[in-house]
Amino acid sequence: MVKAKAGAAGLREAQSSPVETSLDFSFTFRLEDLVRLPERVRMPGILPVLAAGLLLRLVLALIPPFQIDTGTFRAWSDSLARDNPWNFYKTDFFTDYAPGYMYVLWFIGKLNQLFHFNQETFEYVLKLPSIAADLASAYVLYLLLKDQKQEWRVGAAAIYLLFPAVLIIGPIWGQVDSLLAFLLLLSIYFIDRERPMAGALVFTLGFLTKPQIIATLPFLAVWIMRRNPPRVWLQITGASLALLLVVIFPFFTFKPWDLIPQLYDATNVENYRVKSFFAYNFWNIGGLFEGFKPDVTGIQPGQGTLLGIDYRYWGFALFATSIVGIIRVMWNSRGTGALALGSALSVYVFYMFMTRMHERYVFAAFLPLLAAAVALHSRTLLALFGTLGMIHFFNLYHVYVYYQHDLRWNAFYKWFEKSNLLGTGLETVQVLSLLMVVGLPFLIAVAYRISNRAQPAGVT
Repeated sequence: MVKAKAGAAGLREAQSSPVETSLDFSFTFRLEDLVRLPERVRMPGILPVLAAGLLLRLVLALIPPFQIDTGTFRAWSDSLARDNPWNFYKTDFFTDYAPGYMYVLWFIGKLNQLFHFNQETFEYVLKLPSIAADLASAYVLYLLLKDQKQEWRVGAAAIYLLFPAVLIIGPIWGQVDSLLAFLLLLSIYFIDRERPMAGALVFTLGFLTKPQIIATLPFLAVWIMRRNPPRVWLQITGASLALLLVVIFPFFTFKPWDLIPQLYDATNVENYRVKSFFAYNFWNIGGLFEGFKPDVTGIQPGQGTLLGIDYRYWGFALFATSIVGIIRVMWNSRGTGALALGSALSVYVFYMFMTRMHERYVFAAFLPLLAAAVALHSRTLLALFGTLGMIHFFNLYHVYVYYQHDLRWNAFYKWFEKSNLLGTGLETVQVLSLLMVVGLPFLIAVAYRISNRAQPAGVT
């Protein structure tokens, strides 16, 4: 795969005793919070947006997918349907995904056994889960912004459904990052509604689908711990662990610890041991050639270290420092906007500083970033969402047309390949990577401002 490739958030938090939170251990997560239509949703406003988003995606899904990825998904799907989950990770297949999404592929594989899809139909069906996740994300975004004006809520959902990166990554490419974005936002939704148990369980499902969601764990954990007593922390931890064991049981049966080497091996494939795998981030400021250099010693002589320390560990250090900084800067923040912004920042710095990042790994930051921009009434965040989001789209498009030419616009592609953009002496990729890095201090500045003002959020 391209893996060989409050309301007025920003109010100063009052010093008070932790909130006692009622807990619901059922796996329904009290979904009536999402579907109590008369109180929560004015359907005439959101329904046309969702319907239009669905129609657009069903048309775009006719475009050929990124066949390296969908070919791998099909092989996994066939294997799961034929050999069952408990044999899946024992095969010689290249398997670098956690078990969560395998349930979807298992179901699709069973459908294929019934209906015998041809290749085009199979590829189309593989795109449907991401399409559903896009629509669900827009719906949860609408609900999350319940304190905002109706037109802002509908507008935010429409913006997300028309976001170029969203349109290419699921309906065209066929990848599943939209599902991760949905689960992250749903977790934020429940935490914001003072239902940390439900939020944690959804987060666990997100981790088992795409482990990259762990980037937000420190921030979300601190957010929950500051607002709930230790008894709740222990209950959340126990329930999350129990859910994890239940979900992975069909794959690892009575050896759940086998998940750990499976996840480690998935990130340690030899082709992945580079500073940046096409990602426009900190490690690609030197250009694609520099980004593809090893991040550890022992692969190429004289490469992989800085001051005797592997680049991989420099990446860990930069990420950890950034997370501590985000938590410190947003310590006094509260409300929907702050919760969403902190989550978006966590994903962003993970993508920016960790090595071995693929181009898609920042995608999940944009949905909570959009939520934060609307909840905080922040023009700055909205501008950053648009600017950084367009650069991310360029990154996705660059990789898509690099490997296959279905949508390649030669003049645009040659722009990506320029080695002296506008006389700067820099490659196009270097300039775009630098812009992504420059966006980070602006995001941090907004976070600092909303954390250090004691009045309702206005325009920032």
